[in-house]
Amino acid sequence: LAGLTQAQLDALALPAREVEDLYPLSPMQQGMLFHALEGAAEGETPYVTQLAVDVEGVEEERFAAAWGWVTARHAVLRTGFLWGGDLTVPLQAVWGRVDDAVSVLDWRERGLAGDALDEALRTLAREERACGFDLARPPLQRVLLVRLGPGRHRLIWTSHHLLLDGWSSARLVGEALGRYRGAGITGAPGRYRDYIAWLARQDGASSERFWRG
Repeated sequence: LAGLTQAQLDALALPAREVEDLYPLSPMQQGMLFHALEGAAEGETPYVTQLAVDVEGVEEERFAAAWGWVTARHAVLRTGFLWGGDLTVPLQAVWGRVDDAVSVLDWRERGLAGDALDEALRTLAREERACGFDLARPPLQRVLLVRLGPGRHRLIWTSHHLLLDGWSSARLVGEALGRYRGAGITGAPGRYRDYIAWLARQDGASSERFWRG
């Protein structure tokens, strides 16, 4: 699907043993990548999304294992983006495995409570979002569990919109929580590459005529 010559592939300097697949972006992704790069040049982080919620009773290791399982299950969560150089169009590269997305901070000894704790957590979330991502190197998501007390955490999930929209984000969280609870999740997951391949088979001129009509 990438349509690369061997010379172009070699010029990417990708670790071949670590890359599982290469294919173009969808039109929506192309637009997002353009604005993400434009924003980064101006010190901004457009299309970085974030969810921050309080959770209770979470077992950290089991939660991290569940999130690791969905990351391994869905190629898009192991995807980075390539552009420039000899590439005529940007590409997305699926890595075989990525670093763990979940990390833990222990704030139990900080002695914060009430408004001071809320403000410290908001500041932490802003800092997480401001960090952005290296778009070429996945994972383009981070999950932070902040220990606040016995059985209490603040979960801060930061991700790039290039990977997920609202519907798929909800599905991802549902799968992770299902795995965490030990629910059986059967069936092969959908593959984003199949959608990209479908797009490539469409007649753009025919679609344009239809929409103009």
